[in-house]
Amino acid sequence: MRLSDITIHRKLFLLVLILVCGTLITAGFALNFNKSDILEGRKARIQSVVQAGLSQIQALSAHLDKGTISQQQYDRQLLELIHATRFSGSEYLYLFNLDGINVAHPLMPELRGTNQMDMQDEDGTYITREMLEGVKANGSVFWQFRWPKPEGGPAVSKLGYAEQVPGTELVLGSGVYLDDLEAIFQARTNTYLGITLAVLLAALIGTYCIARNITKPVGRLARQMNTLAQGELDVELIDTTRRDEVGDIACAVQVFRDHLIENHRLRLIQEQVIFLETFDPVTRLHNRQALGEAINKEIARHDRDHKQLAVIVIRLDLLHEITIEKGSETRDEVLIALAARIHDKLHADDILARLSENTFGLLLPNVESRESLESNCRQLLETIAQPIPLESHHIQLSGRLGISVFPDDGGYDFQLIGRAESTASLAKRQERDLMFYDPRALNETDHSIELWQEMQKALEQDQFYLVFQPLFDLKDNTLISAEVLIRWEHPEKGFISPAQFIPLAEQSGLISRLDAWVLEAVAKQIRNWQDRQLTPPRIAVNLSGISFLRPDFIDTLTRIYGRYNVSLDHLELELTEGVLIDDLDRISDQLNSIRATGVSISIDDFGTGYSSLSRIKNLAIDNVKIDRSFIDDLDNCAQDLKIVEAIILMAQGLNLSVIAEGVETQEQLTILRQQGCDTVQGFFLSRPLKVDAFEELLEQDLVIEVD
Repeated sequence: MRLSDITIHRKLFLLVLILVCGTLITAGFALNFNKSDILEGRKARIQSVVQAGLSQIQALSAHLDKGTISQQQYDRQLLELIHATRFSGSEYLYLFNLDGINVAHPLMPELRGTNQMDMQDEDGTYITREMLEGVKANGSVFWQFRWPKPEGGPAVSKLGYAEQVPGTELVLGSGVYLDDLEAIFQARTNTYLGITLAVLLAALIGTYCIARNITKPVGRLARQMNTLAQGELDVELIDTTRRDEVGDIACAVQVFRDHLIENHRLRLIQEQVIFLETFDPVTRLHNRQALGEAINKEIARHDRDHKQLAVIVIRLDLLHEITIEKGSETRDEVLIALAARIHDKLHADDILARLSENTFGLLLPNVESRESLESNCRQLLETIAQPIPLESHHIQLSGRLGISVFPDDGGYDFQLIGRAESTASLAKRQERDLMFYDPRALNETDHSIELWQEMQKALEQDQFYLVFQPLFDLKDNTLISAEVLIRWEHPEKGFISPAQFIPLAEQSGLISRLDAWVLEAVAKQIRNWQDRQLTPPRIAVNLSGISFLRPDFIDTLTRIYGRYNVSLDHLELELTEGVLIDDLDRISDQLNSIRATGVSISIDDFGTGYSSLSRIKNLAIDNVKIDRSFIDDLDNCAQDLKIVEAIILMAQGLNLSVIAEGVETQEQLTILRQQGCDTVQGFFLSRPLKVDAFEELLEQDLVIEVD
């Protein structure tokens, strides 16, 4: 069993058991060392007595050697010395020679002159022989034997010590009786045992109190954690006021509970956002994003099967007028009824979606022929034209159908939907009920051809110029960057709106050249600022999906900025949501490669239908820009406010910065600041400025007013 498998309560009990055993073992060693210390003290005492006698015998021997005393006097004084030396009542000195002959014994004079080599105690120990062997080997010896006391009685343990008299054949010895050691040791044992038991008892009581103070709240916290893990968030934590580690854990559990509550709230918001990302809240149909994803899935399948699919955009006439006359509730009733009616006429694989206020989108994945498709569209028009009964009256609508077919009319969902929408708009202008996409009908008008030709000349003659719309940081209310926009000043026709020439550039294939011109113009402007010792802000450039997905885009980008010796850290690329519907692995690789150069990435017009937070969370991007359609009515529309709040919360949860575009009122700015938006731009703060005016704004070190 591993230690980690044992409960804290049992671990504490085991710890106490180890401490008790350790204390008892320590006490045992202490008693044993104490006994040894007493015995060493006895040894030191008899050794000092013997050595004192040795010094006296050496003094007598010195007098004998000098002739100051005779041999007879020496022998007499030696006997007197031995007989006179008594200590501690029962201890005495005795004298032997190295042959075991007793020279003098104060208590048994009859032993004098006798050989005592065979003298034994009651245990069979040869007392004299052991003494002389130790002396001959080491010059002195300690040894133990059993011998009766002089006053009689049974033999008791005795410690003997003997040492050879230097320069003689004599051995002087003595001994001390050890019968009192047991009593001393027993008394000290009782004392040690009493102290040890008292200490252990106090330790056990203290340990129990401490263990209870630990195990009880820890067990309570464990139960509370299990309760939280099961999703029950109404848990009362009572240990957060403690100042120990248990209190720290309780505080951490409280923070964990608060995070769970917040995550639960965010999950509800996320579910709402996910629903809004996928479904239209009024009709419960798929929205533009979901329809685009479905189209792409069908395109991937049809690429393998080599089949056709059709995208139909249904533009409803007079729906806007119904809203004005009858109100939004009546409009919603009409839409719900019409959506249910159309849905009943569809096949299981067909997908109906709501694209905008007065537009439906329809995906037909299995198109047999153009004739059968047109026949189905005629039936769809008849279904739409049938009166819709309301409470007090009937409403009859008509529709305009624009049709695009894969693969002839496009290879991506945004192309198929966009071209079907353009065709539906053209059908309304020409008062036709349905039209198939025809690029000649849409683009090859005299005006479009002329504009296309003029745009090529404008690129060659450098008729385009840049304007800069400032972006402001809402944390410190300062200008931090600018979005660069392209403008066209025709030498004869004057200002031409980007809404005219940019869509034409996308349709005619000029958009990549236009993007390259903008990137180079930005690099040139940054170089100009740096040469004039000005600090350039980060510049955001709108980039088309066509340019972004080109295999040579990164080489083109690095070549342009390398030519002007400008760091790509100054550049931010804004991509529309439509770019993200391409192959995710391909997009991710391209984004990672671009980010590696130092360029920042923003997703423009976020929320309009193509992408989702669940899709972009794994992509290397820095910012999301909330589409201005959610900002326009932010202070009046609760639904827009909820969507903006959800986007900000979820984006910042993914460590993405949030930019709101199209801020035109103080109320909108106030709401965005309250919701925690990071950056804003719009006419309320500044219109797009030419370079001179923008530089003046930079030099003013402008700070927006805090409301």
